[in-house]
Parts: sequence; structure tokens; C-alpha cells
Amino acid sequence: MRFRVLGPVCLEPRTPSAPKQRAVLATLLVRAGAVVPAGALFDELWPEGPPRTAPTTLQVYVSHLRKALTQGGHGRGPLETRPPGYLLRVEPGELDLRRFEELLSRGRTAFRDCDFGAASGELTQALALWSGPALSGVPQGEVLTAAAVRLDELRLEALELRIEADLRLGRHHEVTGELMELARAHPLREQLHCQLMEALRRAGRTTDALRAYRAVHRSLHDELGVTPGPALMRLHARVLSAHASEPVAVGATAGAVAGAPIDRPRAGSRRASGGPLPDARVSRAHRRSP
Repeated sequence: MRFRVLGPVCLEPRTPSAPKQRAVLATLLVRAGAVVPAGALFDELWPEGPPRTAPTTLQVYVSHLRKALTQGGHGRGPLETRPPGYLLRVEPGELDLRRFEELLSRGRTAFRDCDFGAASGELTQALALWSGPALSGVPQGEVLTAAAVRLDELRLEALELRIEADLRLGRHHEVTGELMELARAHPLREQLHCQLMEALRRAGRTTDALRAYRAVHRSLHDELGVTPGPALMRLHARVLSAHASEPVAVGATAGAVAGAPIDRPRAGSRRASGGPLPDARVSRAHRRSP
């Protein structure tokens, strides 16, 4: 028997076809090992209020689940009636959520012990258990919506911690592409943008790192009306310092540094007409020429 909630809700070997029956299964799984009151299941299945037939209908759903969980309903299965509701017993190794939480805990411990190789390995295994958004494929009421938010947050925590471990191991080239995709998917997640900027900085791509800062700065301002937090600000200063120490290529344009003010051209200027902005050092060299 295998239960999956880190993605579409699934029961192996056979997942219930009725959406509300899957919702009952999902609600029992996120509280596996604990009694789920019948009232909580009513609220989950009928958020706008249960019909008069709710007790009978719930009993039918539970009966069908018992048959699925015992291959036909014979013998004592893992789904028990426990007043005031029901309890689903899950054995070790049967529920992907339990395995994920174990691996995440081990990854956290390894990271705290500065064993970054072990942390990366444990967290990679944890993330491999996911196949999509948590608890997808079922109608979600208050309980399942809150559980899905919590689980997706845990996934992001595991992802950020695994990337941080990889950065500590000097794998900035390997994680840069992944971080670019994550930064686009989570424009307000400052930790991911910090990690992207750090990976780019270590790779010597300071201009790209400054562009990344400009992007998150704009997103935070436009969406929330706030400025980046202290960690992003400190990293931005480090990248600016590294960028300033790099040799400037002849013909470099103003405003290449992300976050720096952009000079607005005056009407009639060469820049306003579309011509290239002359490099100051080249102009001085021309003036010194005989």
C-alpha cells in the first residue's frame, strides 16, 4: 500500500475515482494517525454547509475507502471508526509525506553540522518525492487548503536549503540555471533571489547579478510597496563593489549597473538621436592625439 499527497493525491494500487472520496482520503492522510472528527470532514466536503444527507453520504465514502484499502473490504484495514470520527493508520514507508519530513529533518541536521554534502544528498532525495503541487486533483476546503500551503512552503524550504548547501560546496555553476527559473516563478521570494545573485557573483557575472537585483527590487516595490530586506541590500553592496573593481570595456554604456540611476538624455543630444554613448576614456584619448 502506498499513499501520495506530494502532488496528485494517489492510493496505490487503485486511487478512488470520485473527487469527494479522494478529498476524504486526503483529509485523513494529512492527519494520519490522528482522529479526524466527522464534523471536520463535513466542513471539508461541503464548505457552504452540509446537506441533511451528509452523515449518510460520508458513511458511503468511508465504506468505499475501506474496500479500496483492504482489497475488497475483507479483514481489518487501516481505516478505523474512532468517535467522534475516523482514523487512518499509516505504516512506515507507506506515505510520501512522512518520508519527506524525515529526509527534511535529516537535511536540516546535516546542514547545521556543516556537513553540506550529506545535507544536499538528503534534501535531493526529499525533493524527488514531489510530483506537483501538494494535494492536487481533489476539491479543497479549509483543511486541505491550509495543508497544501504548509506543504508547499516546506518544499520551498527544502529547495532553498539544498541550494544553499550546493553553494557552500562550490556548485554555483550547477545551480545558476535552476535559480533563474525559480526566481521567475517566485518573484517575491527574497532568499531565492539572494542565492541567484550569489551564484552569479561567484561566477564573475556581476552585471547579471545586478540585473537580478533590479528585478526583485522592482517586484517588491510594485507588488508590496517595500524595499529589499537587509540580506539582499548587503549582497547588492558586495556585488556593486565587485563590479566597480572590474575593468570597464571600451564602449560600455551608462546604466549597465543594475540599480544605478539612468541618465536621461537631453533633447537634441547624440544619445537622444539614437547614437552610441561615447566612452569617456576614448574621448580623452582623442583629445590628446595630435
